[in-house]
Amino acid sequence: MLRVGAASLRTTPLDFSGNLERIRAILHQARQLGVELIVLPELCLSGYECGDFFWHPWVVEAAWESLEKLASETAGIAVAVGLPLAIGGDLHNAAAFVAEGRIWGFSLKRHLPHTGVFYEPRWFRPAPAELLIEPRSQQPAAYALPFVWRGFTVQIEICEDAWQPGRPLEQSRAQIALSLNASPFEMRKAARRRRLVEESSYRYHCVYAYANLLGNEAGKLLYEGEALIGWEGQLIGATPRFSYEDGLLAWADISEAALHRSSYKQSAPLPQPVVLVKSDSLQADPPETPLSASAVSAPLAEEPWEELTEAIAMGLWDYLWKSRSRGFVVSLSGGLDSAACAVLAHLALRWAQERLPETLYRKRLSYLPPEQVPQVYTFYQATAQSSTETFHRAQRFAQEVGLPFYRWELQEIVEAYEKRIEAWLGRPVSWEEDDIARQNLQARVRVPGLWMAANLLGAILLTTSNRSELSTGYSTMDGDSAGGLAPIAGIAKSDLKAWALWAAERFGWPSLRAIAEATPTAELRPHPQADETDLMPYPLLGELEKRLILGGESPAALLAYAAQKQFPSEWAEKFVRLFRISQWKRERAAPAFHVDAYDMDPRGAARFPILHALR
Repeated sequence: MLRVGAASLRTTPLDFSGNLERIRAILHQARQLGVELIVLPELCLSGYECGDFFWHPWVVEAAWESLEKLASETAGIAVAVGLPLAIGGDLHNAAAFVAEGRIWGFSLKRHLPHTGVFYEPRWFRPAPAELLIEPRSQQPAAYALPFVWRGFTVQIEICEDAWQPGRPLEQSRAQIALSLNASPFEMRKAARRRRLVEESSYRYHCVYAYANLLGNEAGKLLYEGEALIGWEGQLIGATPRFSYEDGLLAWADISEAALHRSSYKQSAPLPQPVVLVKSDSLQADPPETPLSASAVSAPLAEEPWEELTEAIAMGLWDYLWKSRSRGFVVSLSGGLDSAACAVLAHLALRWAQERLPETLYRKRLSYLPPEQVPQVYTFYQATAQSSTETFHRAQRFAQEVGLPFYRWELQEIVEAYEKRIEAWLGRPVSWEEDDIARQNLQARVRVPGLWMAANLLGAILLTTSNRSELSTGYSTMDGDSAGGLAPIAGIAKSDLKAWALWAAERFGWPSLRAIAEATPTAELRPHPQADETDLMPYPLLGELEKRLILGGESPAALLAYAAQKQFPSEWAEKFVRLFRISQWKRERAAPAFHVDAYDMDPRGAARFPILHALR
């Protein structure tokens, strides 16, 4: 029997000593379990999201030094590990194969993703068509070609290479495929990832070991960390998703006789090998009995809300301890967006405390006094337009969830600013002439106190904007757009409502259902105000947004869609106009998590000009 392993790993860009320490811990556990061959995630020695630091020579040198240290510690185990590799003046996204104390060679990534949140061609060059010279020697290096290890043919694939025509595995008769990945979370993506592993193992009659990153590595992309092992079309090993630990290890035993048969009977079905399956936590002692195959290959939930909650909560926890913050601050308005941010922050702190071993939990929070734990602080900031209804919704919600809750009265601050403006303007301000300016003032006066509270607490001020607001600019710059992190900015408003209704039932918070079912309102005018009256129905807004951003449709096509669906063409025209004039707001938006097929982040996924003539 051959014992193969795949690991998920929590990394941080440029944390070379920390990344190596976590890799060593994985290898230590793999040895204890008798794993002979293991695959680790893409670029895990340096971190995947180093950005333009990849251009700095010292980063590549530090990654090489980590590789040499790791290679010297591989007695009895073979390892595929990712790193940035400089060869002949070019930088490559590479996988090194190390075993028995030395570096055997390298595979270089062929296909560099360049759409959406990916920008790898900015730093790396694809694998060339000819053999390369191994760095620091005069020997040819393996790259994207199979090689022999202990009598087995092994093929390495690096993330995107497995999804493109002419993938490395197609060009070999490999019995073992090792797949290194940095595949970020998106709703409903996990099923595609599992299908890749299952189909690859069946189509190519190989054991397919898939490793992925874990956690919030650098601030925006979230990695659920599912490591997978496939054989003959089935998942036979897997790690849990969304772990709070440093890493997870999956392993499986494969019949060596079956593997040898697979090298020359690629088109015929093979008998089912004897397989033992296990999935172990890096921190926990191995259980006495292995997991069953049914437990490992349990179907994914059809609804995305569970995985969305897990992903954002995990991302918030990592952001907190990596930034050495002491909690979260939320302006709790009684509306859905702020309630969602508070819920997700609360779950992040609760789950970290429940799921982490005490020693690791305190290690992550070593910058805090031992008696202190992070909290979510909520503030209801009332002006003359704030209703009793929204206050009571916010108060009931905070009490139900168990969050510190404070009410601040801000009307006198609003009036002081308006009096100053009136003295300069030479006339009274009015709702008839100065509507938008008066609304924006109310939103902005709420911010200085929040920032001061966050500074004094050492906490992160959460921005509560959703994706629908970002696409239309339906927010006040330096008002409700203020904050250091925007956890729900990648979620459409209509999806957020569906999530809240699910979460209210899932966690037993009826006040969250009441908030989700209430009419969304900014409460910035004296007369009744509704977001969908100011904009348009949110489901329609989301569809127009998806067609423009993800589908690449023209404004004319949006108007045609409006005519087809028989809703006012003015709504489509309004969406295009609001999108056009709001790019400058998106440029100043707080960092946001990527959780869907697309997002509005202008620094990563949606790079549009500030000035343009979209009509």
